[in-house]
Amino acid sequence: MECTGRWGLSKWIKWPGLALLLLVLAVWLAKPAPIERDPPRDLPWVLPDYREARGAWEIGSDGRIHTWVEHFFLEDISPAMVAWFYQQLPISTVEYQGVTYPLYHIFHPTEHGTLRILERAPNGAPGMRAGATIEREEWFGPYDSRGAAYLQEFSDEGMLAIPRVAGLEIGRVRHSLQAVDGGTAYRVDTVIGSDLPLLGPLVNLYLRTQVFHPAMLEQWRRHQVEEVASLQFFLADIYAQRENGNHYVLHRD
Repeated sequence: MECTGRWGLSKWIKWPGLALLLLVLAVWLAKPAPIERDPPRDLPWVLPDYREARGAWEIGSDGRIHTWVEHFFLEDISPAMVAWFYQQLPISTVEYQGVTYPLYHIFHPTEHGTLRILERAPNGAPGMRAGATIEREEWFGPYDSRGAAYLQEFSDEGMLAIPRVAGLEIGRVRHSLQAVDGGTAYRVDTVIGSDLPLLGPLVNLYLRTQVFHPAMLEQWRRHQVEEVASLQFFLADIYAQRENGNHYVLHRD
């Protein structure tokens, strides 16, 4: 292998790869400050046991993590309603018992912090759309999770989110929505890691051992199942108010 420079780096290592390597080393050595956690919301429903939903994870031959979750069936909720909900998620508020919350806080009663649009879709449309970039802060049990993602696809059939660090892809999260018997079958397939040559294995080792280790993956699965299951309790209510702008009232006792 031909090498150049005092560090003996091969010619095919490009600046983005070197930037990713330096970023991984920096993150490895300096963990971010804990996310400030909002008080739990007292919402009038009970979340189901996530273990009754189907899902699994495995490590691929390249060290990337592959996960899938089949959510509980969303009865009387169409894929178009789910897509509308996600479009509204970072830009809307909900009033319940005289208190106004970000819609993101209704989506999970205890584990959502902030969700915002970093960059609008190319057509300037608000909210989550194809071409937009979002940034989130949330937590899964004791594990904080924060990051940005580019929405490569977004439609009534689902969405494809590309998590990015320093502009480089570190995974793919595909949400698939299918109309079935008057409701929606909802599945999420995720790949976590990098397929960059040489540097990818280092990135994937860091992600597997320091971020998405087995205990965290289990909590993340629980979180996903709980938040999607919660749509059954409030989405139809706020969807009926969709002509009222970006503020809704939750009519529950």
